[in-house]
Amino acid sequence: NQEFHGRLSVKYNASEDLRFVFTADANDGEGGTRPFTTLIDELPNGRLAQSGLTNADVASDPYDNATSTIETATVSNKANGISLTAEYDINADLGTKFIFSKRSSEYKAGLDDDGTAVKLDHYPERGTADQTSVELQLTGYLGSVDFVTGVYWFNEEGSNRQSDTEAQFNGGPTKLELDQETTSRAVFVNVGYDATDDLRLSGGVRYTEDEKSASTNVFDPVGTIYSSREWDEVSYEVAANYTFENGLNWYGTVQTGYQSGQYPARPYFLIGQFFGAGGFDNPEAAAIVRANNAFMASDNISAINYETGFKGQLTDDFSMSVAFFNTEYDDLPYQVNTSTETGFDTNNLIVEQTSRGVEFESTYYVTDNFTLHSSFGFMDVDVEEQNGVKPVAPLTPEWTASLSPSYTFELENNATVTSRFDVSFRDSMYGEPSSDPLRMTQVESRTTVNFDISYAPANANWDVSLYGRNIFDERYDDARLNTGDYLLVIKSNDASEFGVRYRATF
Repeated sequence: NQEFHGRLSVKYNASEDLRFVFTADANDGEGGTRPFTTLIDELPNGRLAQSGLTNADVASDPYDNATSTIETATVSNKANGISLTAEYDINADLGTKFIFSKRSSEYKAGLDDDGTAVKLDHYPERGTADQTSVELQLTGYLGSVDFVTGVYWFNEEGSNRQSDTEAQFNGGPTKLELDQETTSRAVFVNVGYDATDDLRLSGGVRYTEDEKSASTNVFDPVGTIYSSREWDEVSYEVAANYTFENGLNWYGTVQTGYQSGQYPARPYFLIGQFFGAGGFDNPEAAAIVRANNAFMASDNISAINYETGFKGQLTDDFSMSVAFFNTEYDDLPYQVNTSTETGFDTNNLIVEQTSRGVEFESTYYVTDNFTLHSSFGFMDVDVEEQNGVKPVAPLTPEWTASLSPSYTFELENNATVTSRFDVSFRDSMYGEPSSDPLRMTQVESRTTVNFDISYAPANANWDVSLYGRNIFDERYDDARLNTGDYLLVIKSNDASEFGVRYRATF
């Protein structure tokens, strides 16, 4: 693996009232395919089994897979962007801010899904995206009231390609052409009021209009399918914030959220619709599919979140933040992947979901030299029943936790040695919206341990560290996906790493 990245930021004060900040960044990375393995369904009706494959053909080491497909052997990503921020103080109480940004990215990825040296199912994919956003804000104070209002515009053009000269499904060529343009416009206002020295009240409202135009071609006899849709939504937030005498802060918010709907990511169901309309025996089949098909965007995703919590210094040696939340989602899409006769299909399962839980972080200064950082999170998710089946939220662990003790040794020459250990735990979860044990998609829990020992001379601008990441070389699954013909298991990519790091500031 290799990656290069850089960032340049320039600030220019044209006058006491006018300021500019220009920023440019870029990255270019390339690496090997993320480790994975495949569990083939060896029952007689399994498609891979019908092709003569068994689990004995799958590489025994998922970190050194058996692919013979050069197109999926590497992944890459490249991006660059610029932004310009201009701030102008109209007077002592009013100011404006203009923000412009433009970003381009491209990637190459893909997997050899059958997990063997046989060229049966592999999907090398390339994609690009170009984004532009513009925002204009007016901020100010009116007595004890402060406000920010503005307008926002965003545009993105993106594409995904799987070429039929590279990609294969069931040993034959397959293709994916997917293009989408998104345009979003919004106007917003937020007002804050200091009711007392300790109590602050605030509220805001935002109106958003989104438009998406998409096209796809997964089967040349059908041709390119076009679709477009528009959404609009009013979202709001009300909040209260109270500061106690000891500096501890309480807050409470009610906030709605919104996201425009989504198109199916891999609409190979269009091929099934073509053959359902008569296929090659019906000269009108392609026209029937183009006139009436399932390549449509879902309804907009909306949510309302209720949250309250505390932040701050509870005592002289203990600081903490704790948040309790309840979030209700409407029309939330879960991606469902299946391997059908016509290809690897990705569609959306639309659900109603309620998530509730608690998040906690703390720092305890046990002594002047010994510090203990800790965090934990708990989330309970309830998904509305779908056709007699109760889905589960995919890739959502119930518990997460971390513990990080740190101790600083002071040497006779006033240099310091700081040692820190980090223990991180993630609970088990499901890789898809089903908890059926027969689908074998439960991802087991994992615990990893890191350490960092740093030496810093007195009054120096540098330090040197000995570090270790995942020091016990814990190997675990990040995702599990059952397509029907096989189980795709995505493995972690953070094997043990030990090294020395030098850092200097100037």
